[in-house]
Amino acid sequence: MICLFSTAIDQAKQGTDLSAEQTSDLIDAMLDGKAKEEQVAELLLALKRKGESVNELVGAAQAMRRHMTPIAHRHTILLDTCGTGGSGSGTFNISTAVAIVAAAAGVAVAKHGNRKASSKTGSADVLEVLGVPIESDASAVAERLDEDSICFCFAAKLHPAMKHVVGVRRKLGVKTLFNLLGPLCNPAGATHQLLGTPTPQTQAMVADAIRQLGTTRSFVVHAEDGQDEVSLSSTTKVVDVKPNQIVQYDWEPADFGLNAVTSDSLLAADPAESAKIICNLFDGQPGPCRDTVVAGTAAALMLVEKCNTLSDAVRLARETIDSGAARNKLDSLRK
Repeated sequence: MICLFSTAIDQAKQGTDLSAEQTSDLIDAMLDGKAKEEQVAELLLALKRKGESVNELVGAAQAMRRHMTPIAHRHTILLDTCGTGGSGSGTFNISTAVAIVAAAAGVAVAKHGNRKASSKTGSADVLEVLGVPIESDASAVAERLDEDSICFCFAAKLHPAMKHVVGVRRKLGVKTLFNLLGPLCNPAGATHQLLGTPTPQTQAMVADAIRQLGTTRSFVVHAEDGQDEVSLSSTTKVVDVKPNQIVQYDWEPADFGLNAVTSDSLLAADPAESAKIICNLFDGQPGPCRDTVVAGTAAALMLVEKCNTLSDAVRLARETIDSGAARNKLDSLRK
């Protein structure tokens, strides 16, 4: 074990990428509790300084998937809106609201997420304030997904082996390889992902990784204003990932037929404020927060081919909120 880590650390310090298999073995050792804390810390920092590679991300995700608690379900199409985080934008929980509206529009959703790390409010934090039970065990999560076509997969609960590395990650206090793995390790095995990333470099790496790991179709998005969401304040760069094809294109705010917004109008200071914003827009309050959720939901509906055009997808997203279906879906998620 010592040789496994020392070899990899030396390799990374020399600027050489690890193979997927090598990284997978290292992450397995960490999650089995067989690695010493100082080994884990030195390796993660060496990889960070070198710059993590696609193969390392793929290998790490493969190991994470082996250790997670899987969620069984009946759905052939399953959406996740979990992103990597790390944008530092300070917005309300847009992807969480998008997940609920998409589910209310008829898309099965397994929203993966955790408590806040670098952001002011994580998906688990805001759902807890909204009254959603986030600590449910796997069987309860699976039951909710089958009955209501939406569930929340709490990473801290469904990735129990992460307990072996949480201490060293806190001590390091910097983003590492693990910060990129959440969207690649959905416990319910989402077939489609609307996945936000904080930088163009991360976007390219995650898109390649998710293609290698397997996806029916995913949109990996990054906005030029820095948001890891579909943006109405700037160009959104889209990497459209299919099993044998990656296509890149842009969405402009005007493409959605919605008003342009400023990033400042989407800010939330804490989970309570984020929850209030979500409740208000579900109750029909117009404005930039609602429009941003409509745009994100439209992207999700296009992704799963629920709609053929952005204009049709925007219309369905609006109708889903205006009819009260989104509010009702949140209420069912609270059960």
